[in-house]
Amino acid sequence: MKTILLLAGTDESRPLFAEALGPHVNLVLVEPPAEPGREKFDALFATWLRLVDTVLVDAASLDEAARWALESLATAKLGDHQSVVLRLSAAQRSLYHAEPHWLLLADTDTVEQTGSHLRTFLDLREAQANLKRAHAALGRHGSVPAAAPLASASELLRYRDALRNIGQVLGKNLDEKALLEEFLHFLRELLGVGKLALFTRPYHNDLFTDRLTLEQRHLAIATSHGIAPNLVEHLRLSLDFGIGSHLEREAKILRRATHADALAPDHDPQVAREFELLGADVTVPMFDNDQLLGALAFSGKITGEPLTNEELEMVYHLLAQLAQAIRNLHLQAKIVGQQRFMGEVLSHAQSGVIAIGEDDRVLCVNPRARALLELGNGDLVGQDMHCLPPCVGDALFEVLQTGQEIWQHEVTLPGSRRPLSVSATRFATSLGDGEALVAVALVEDLTQAKLQQAQARELADKEFFTRLASRLSHELKNSLVSIKIHAQLLPERYDERDFRDQFSRIVSNEVNRVDMLVNNLTFFSHPLALNYELITLEELLDACIRNLTDEFTRKQLLQVVCFGQTATAGSELPVVTVKKTLSGPLQLEGDRVRLIQAFEHLIRNALQAMPKGGRLTISSAEAAAADFADGKLPDGGAIRILWEDGGEGIALEQLPRVTEPFITTRNVGVGLGLTIVKRILERHSGRFLIDSLLGGGTKVTLLLPLKAQLHTEDNMAEGAPKGAAPVTAPR
Repeated sequence: MKTILLLAGTDESRPLFAEALGPHVNLVLVEPPAEPGREKFDALFATWLRLVDTVLVDAASLDEAARWALESLATAKLGDHQSVVLRLSAAQRSLYHAEPHWLLLADTDTVEQTGSHLRTFLDLREAQANLKRAHAALGRHGSVPAAAPLASASELLRYRDALRNIGQVLGKNLDEKALLEEFLHFLRELLGVGKLALFTRPYHNDLFTDRLTLEQRHLAIATSHGIAPNLVEHLRLSLDFGIGSHLEREAKILRRATHADALAPDHDPQVAREFELLGADVTVPMFDNDQLLGALAFSGKITGEPLTNEELEMVYHLLAQLAQAIRNLHLQAKIVGQQRFMGEVLSHAQSGVIAIGEDDRVLCVNPRARALLELGNGDLVGQDMHCLPPCVGDALFEVLQTGQEIWQHEVTLPGSRRPLSVSATRFATSLGDGEALVAVALVEDLTQAKLQQAQARELADKEFFTRLASRLSHELKNSLVSIKIHAQLLPERYDERDFRDQFSRIVSNEVNRVDMLVNNLTFFSHPLALNYELITLEELLDACIRNLTDEFTRKQLLQVVCFGQTATAGSELPVVTVKKTLSGPLQLEGDRVRLIQAFEHLIRNALQAMPKGGRLTISSAEAAAADFADGKLPDGGAIRILWEDGGEGIALEQLPRVTEPFITTRNVGVGLGLTIVKRILERHSGRFLIDSLLGGGTKVTLLLPLKAQLHTEDNMAEGAPKGAAPVTAPR
């Protein structure tokens, strides 16, 4: 493991270089002397240089002290295995002198670029040191001619300059073709060979896959030098045989001499033929994550000197760096493609999309949001969220602070009064160096929806009044016909006592029938005002049962008794037993008059469904969140009241319409009872559910909040006619 001395003026430098270098490096952070000067830095480097492989100076963080550090390093005695890396600002590059063999990094480089430069430079320095040691060892054993124990001085300078430039080559923001061409040019100068061909396999760039994958089972020439153009276009190295197969299987450098000799044990005719076609002597594999990404084929040196193992090993490592650079290019292209794709999706989305960060600044605004919120064409990204209309900004701020989602909250845009629906949510995402909270709002224009709702209401009102006129005329005509017939017979049969009694009874019943019809119609003529008070459920039910017991007994229809009571002896009327099984909360806040009205309609319907007698069961229990459509209990909880009768039941096809006005399954009544019940329940912010089977009885479920809830009709009720029940604020 290499040990690198990091000299920096701030603690922020360590995580930057630790991420760039990876976990296989021992990074030692050393702060500059408290009183910087040339002597102080000389003492510091004298202590540390004998312990480290590389000195990494973050001059950009040292400010003025950087000058003393660089002067001290320039005169320090470094070993052959040691190197120096400087990170400089643009101004420092022109001010300070750097030695030719030092690696210079820009303070504007990204972490990926910094890591690529550093790893390449350190690998090449190590390869260069190994090469020198190998030459020295060969010279000691007489394997190198005395006339040329090592490369010439000019050759060493050429190698050194090329090694310094490789990190810059790989770190450039080039496309893949330009990067490969520049890399091949670099190797041609470094090795001094005549022919080179760089083969690659294309990545499969799918925006929606988690990782890059290689496709095709052959290598094609991406760039070359000294190879005939007609050969470049057609030559492929298959991974199933020949050079490509050998490189993928063996994962090591392949020399022509090993396979060209027909008498050699490793002779492969296909390998020999491909080497001959390329005019190459060596092929070096290029791997990425244990997959063969490509190969470099090249001839011998133009000077005729053989290629050493150290040089080939250096090329192998350089190709590994190139593979990483190519991978980074494709990953970057994938990220850019995903960003472009998401940008296109957002730009064409029919909903407005706005995102803000936890610093309350705008991160994203799509064109639809600009149009809906009338934000203009100015640059909003990075602006404070106060640039948004309060009706949207407040929702985003609330979600960002509390984490509670907002779903289809209706607001009105100031100025234009445009109705909007705002939904917002919060999530954590990776921004910069860590996770950050982001709130995103979807904004929908409700103008057309409101218009369609108004049109639907208008059509519904027309249908309602058409049915109303038809049903009203029918009911009034029935009553008037009975009254008219008896009125016409009255002069002739006035002296008959039975006729007079019949006349009085029929006229009274028909007038009461018309009066009930008018009262029910009045119920729908203005907003329903409620007067909340604390009600005991059992007392309310007992009052309803008493009223209906008297009504059905008076009309000689049924005898209604509570469970445990005995029916009147000698009566021929059918008996209906009412059983109450109450549990859970038994007190609630509501309008006593309206709830009695709703409960009496339900009990009356149940009794009318059992003309031959039967049983009505009324039970109660505490409601659960699952009982409500949104899965949430009202504030203060709720009660569930269940009504079950053993009557005639309702046909399945009629069940969905039983709460519509003037829909009835019997010949009595006008079909407004369940409509009134449903409206009273919904006005109390409750729910009304009905289930029935023809011949199998009916079940009705009422869900009522225990505490009074604010309702949208509360403000409308302020304009109710005088004499209507007043609206009181919920307690």
